[in-house]
Amino acid sequence: VEKKIAATTGALKQMKRANKYDKSISAKQKMIERMQKELKTLRARVPKKRKPLILQLEATDKASMDVLQMDGATKVFEGLNRPLLNNQDLEVRKGDRIGIVGGNGQGKTTLLKLINGDEKLTSGTRDLAPGAEIGYFHQDHGTLDFNLNAVEQIQKLRPDFSYGDIRAALGRFQFSGEQVTTKLSQLSGGERARVALLKLLLEENNLLLMDEPTNHLDMDSKDTLEEALIGYEGSLITVSHDRWFLDQVVNRIWELQDGIVTVYYGNYTDYIRAKKGLPPLAEDEVSLV
Repeated sequence: VEKKIAATTGALKQMKRANKYDKSISAKQKMIERMQKELKTLRARVPKKRKPLILQLEATDKASMDVLQMDGATKVFEGLNRPLLNNQDLEVRKGDRIGIVGGNGQGKTTLLKLINGDEKLTSGTRDLAPGAEIGYFHQDHGTLDFNLNAVEQIQKLRPDFSYGDIRAALGRFQFSGEQVTTKLSQLSGGERARVALLKLLLEENNLLLMDEPTNHLDMDSKDTLEEALIGYEGSLITVSHDRWFLDQVVNRIWELQDGIVTVYYGNYTDYIRAKKGLPPLAEDEVSLV
């Protein structure tokens, strides 16, 4: 388009120099205006280069080796013909990185809520170890106050931060200009996800609960989140449909089916192979997958 504009502009100048003021000059001027508008539109579509997300999750050292214990855990909802959780004994230890999988409606998000204490067990016990600090990333970003903007949300969490510190932190999460003063309720799902991740970063937790954390994230953001979680020294429980993400960050799978949790050791690929009766991949084979 730029070349066409240059060529047409050159032809127009030659016609003006030759004093050829006819209808063709007016037509060429209109053509140039149309092409300039087209060029402006094309430039607007080109994605701006962004700095890669920098995310580093810190785990507090308060928790013991035993982080969470659930015994005889049962959850029943009225109207359902089966319990979402049926007399299950579940254990989470320091360094466990668990991916919860199962079909739609099996209760994966409900299990996260039971672990967090948002939902109460119908019967059974849930014991959280002294010193265990939970950080919860909601699928609907429910930990955020949608009446605040991004700056106010971080100020509320970290009043010790200067305005410059907050802007710098938000800048690391691709926020600039009017975005930082726009109410969270008016931001896109991806923008709210990045604020929620930053909030998680600034908290001190040793047990992370994450519900579909890669939803609404671009590839760079997903890669950075994976790297941060791989280096995270606390425990992690995540619900995700992103098989690649699960392969990178978990070391065991909880399969929830008809109220029963079956534990598989390894990542998502190991889980699929185990379901087929195959052994885990050797390390040199994993690199080829």
